[in-house]
Amino acid sequence: MSLKRKTRAAGMLLLVMLLAALIPSGAWAAEVQEDVTPNAQAAILYEATTGTVLYEKNADTQLPPASMTKVMTAILVLEQNPELEGELTVDERAVSHYYCSSMEPMRHLYAGEVISYEDCLNYLLIPSGNEAGTAFAFELAGDMSAFADQMTAKAKELGCENTEFRDPTGISPYNVTTARDMAKIAEYALSFEKFREIVCKTEGTVPPSNKREKGFDYENTNALLAPNDLYENPYVGYIKGVKTGWTPSAGYCFTGCMEKDGLTWISVVMGIKDDAYAADGTAIRGDLPETVSLLGLTEGVTAEDLEKPVNGLLLAGVIIAGIVIAVITAVLYRKKHRREM
Repeated sequence: MSLKRKTRAAGMLLLVMLLAALIPSGAWAAEVQEDVTPNAQAAILYEATTGTVLYEKNADTQLPPASMTKVMTAILVLEQNPELEGELTVDERAVSHYYCSSMEPMRHLYAGEVISYEDCLNYLLIPSGNEAGTAFAFELAGDMSAFADQMTAKAKELGCENTEFRDPTGISPYNVTTARDMAKIAEYALSFEKFREIVCKTEGTVPPSNKREKGFDYENTNALLAPNDLYENPYVGYIKGVKTGWTPSAGYCFTGCMEKDGLTWISVVMGIKDDAYAADGTAIRGDLPETVSLLGLTEGVTAEDLEKPVNGLLLAGVIIAGIVIAVITAVLYRKKHRREM
């Protein structure tokens, strides 16, 4: 072996040994651990202030997100109108069955209805109004596919390489994302004050308009926001949204946010096909108890735990390794030079 190769091999070996000694076994890094989300096809628990993934399961597997799609719809709305000023008129196409199914009879938006941006976004995110999403798509892009392309492009901009959207509602089974990508999308959405405000609400109202004499009330599909006899949830009061989802192809899905002890936890569970059951035997959404189980991993975890002080040692080790490699190179070069004299 040549002197150059010997030097390189010795240096790389030393560097690897230093890194192995300095990197801990990973108390807080995502690693093989107990499956706390046995009914989910994919899941992730991410702490946003430190950028730490505490738990992941098939986090890069593409799955349909169902109505979690509406988080990206909201992002495009808020980027163009962060204060949600003004009104829009619901396009006739936005309420057609071709683009927007699953509207509750007598409790939906009407073609030609004038509604404020704020009321429309509330209706999109709180009770998951599909026609609110399609109304925004036609209002902002003039075309459903153009809006979906903008959604996908924004996902790519956020680093979500495994995400593609075909509609603004999540009805399409061809919408795909991953648990990791949804965590990134939710983290960005939470940077908008209006989004944070809306997804924490437990209820809302579509007001009277040019198309209706009376408005109607609705409740949040996220039952973890408030005390609920069906869901055992010790984190009530800490939950800050974000969005549920369900379709036959996607199963139950939920992207959540919990702020507790100075930490911001973003959780995602996807692909839960079966109902869960309350203590009295009542069938309930399967994604919400899985989320509570996931959040249980945060018990006892502090900001100091997640700060990873070893990083300073790691940097010092890399610097030392570089110095040692340089010294070895100099010594070997000097020996070689002496032999040639």
